[in-house]
Parts: sequence; C-alpha cells; structure tokens
Amino acid sequence: MIHPSPFFVSVVIVNYNGAQFLERCLASLAAQTHRAFEIVIVDNASTDDSCALVEKNFPQVKLVQSSTNVGFAAGNNLGIRAARGNLIATLNTDTCVENDYLEKLCAPMADDRVGTCAPLMLEMEHPDIVDAAGIRVDAFGYAWNIGAGQAARNFAVAGQVYGACAGAALYRRALLDEIGSFDDDYFGFYEDADLAWRAHRAGWQTAFVPDARVYHQHGASFGKISPRKTYLLARNRWWTTLKNFPTPQFYFVLPLLFLLDAGALLQAAARGHLRAAWQGRFDAWRGRKAMWAKRKRKLQIPTPNLKP
Repeated sequence: MIHPSPFFVSVVIVNYNGAQFLERCLASLAAQTHRAFEIVIVDNASTDDSCALVEKNFPQVKLVQSSTNVGFAAGNNLGIRAARGNLIATLNTDTCVENDYLEKLCAPMADDRVGTCAPLMLEMEHPDIVDAAGIRVDAFGYAWNIGAGQAARNFAVAGQVYGACAGAALYRRALLDEIGSFDDDYFGFYEDADLAWRAHRAGWQTAFVPDARVYHQHGASFGKISPRKTYLLARNRWWTTLKNFPTPQFYFVLPLLFLLDAGALLQAAARGHLRAAWQGRFDAWRGRKAMWAKRKRKLQIPTPNLKP
C-alpha cells in the first residue's frame, strides 16, 4: 500500500567498489511503501563495475561520479548537494532495508524539533543482533554505537538518542542548512558523532525509530579492525573532541583524556596497529589549529572534483 507523505526523501549512498552489494541495496529501496523519494549514488572512483551496474540496471538512480576517492564524509556532502529532498537519508552500500523503512523512519519528522532519525540497524548475518540503535557520546568524547552486539528484542521502544549512525540515518535538510553538513576532512568515522554533537548543541532532537529496520554487513568497507580504520578513529576522535568539547571543562579533563587515550594506544599496539594508531594521533595534533577554528563556524559542503 502506498502512503502519501509531506516529505520528499533523497537517499544518498556513497559507494566505493561496492558492486557486490549494490543490487541488493537498491532492490530493497525499490520496494518501499514510501514512494516520494529519489536515490543519489556517489561513486568514489570505483575500479569495479559499480557504475556500469547502476547505469544498466537502475537507470532511475542519479549517479554522481567523483574522479577521486573523497571518502564517506565528503562523498555524502557531494550527494547532498545533488539531492532535491527536504529529508536526506544516508545509507551504506552494504545494507538492505525493509519495505516500510522510509515510511517508518520519516514519521517522527512530523515534529519540527526532530532533526535526525536513527533506525534500528541489525547485523546482516545475525538479524536478531543489534549493529547500532543510534549513537551516544560519553563524558570523555568517545562515540559508541548504542546496543552493538546486544539482542534486538531489547530495543523495541521508540525514544530519543544522542545521534544516528550515518551508515543508516535520516537528516532534516533544515538541520544541515543551520549547522552545516559532515566535515569532509574526516574521510570516514566520527563524522556522524561530530554532526550529532553540533546538532545536540544547537537544540535539535534525534528520534530512535525501532520499527525502521536496516540490515548491515558491518565492516565490509574498512574491515572490522584494520590499520586504516585504527588510524582514522584515532585522528577523528581527537578532532571531534577539539571541535566540540565545551570549555572550560575541556582544560580540566584534558589530563584524563590523555590517560584514557594512552590505554587506547596500548590496545591498538596489542592488535598490531601501533604505527597506525600513533600516526592518527600525530596527524590529529598537526591539524589541531584548523579543528579548533571550526568550533565557531558552520561547515560548508565542498564540491569535489567531478568527472565530466
């Protein structure tokens, strides 16, 4: 049954060599009960047949091609620029959604105070296990997926959470116009925590929508624990803290932040990722002035180099 809605949704999917996942993801979107939507795929210079697959099998999809891999954050920003919707749904390539996903996810947007909606993300191979039920940011600036690894039956009640995991989220365009979009300097990881922190500070609410379900093959892009992921997490966590942690509390907790970070560094060393973890922290320190300067200005959505 098709249900009318005041919302037009732009589903933005950032893809890099994800041909093996695209057909499943796009087929699940084609079956949506909410019909007022478009799909924008941003291809980050894939070397597989992703673009050919989309052009041949899904001609209705708007395909935006970047000449370089600009990452998840800047890729989403590029898709947002090309999007027409008053709501922006971000979605990972390695997901599939239930047929009423968009319908259920849009419902809380009837409340003008809601700027973001977080669905219930479940593990693809274990759909009774939670991948993320929104995100939280703890007292020390660490971001966590709520409920990760726990039973899905424990997350059946709608409510408010701190933010949404950008692997599957819904954002009001008015929110992005007010506070800015993702920080393209991040490339990937913590970009959603940074956005949630800024939205929270601006007074916007995030609704957790457990009836909107998405299945995610976690770690398909970077691996569950890889040196590259270790590097980005280390760098971007510090950048997020520098940009958002309130002053003067920041200066009081800074010694404890360093102590906790030393523990995290030891954990990375135990996994054999010491070099990547150290490099991430070094690069975070090198970029501290630029990140500190972003505390008081709205991020602008960049225009990466595109293929003609």
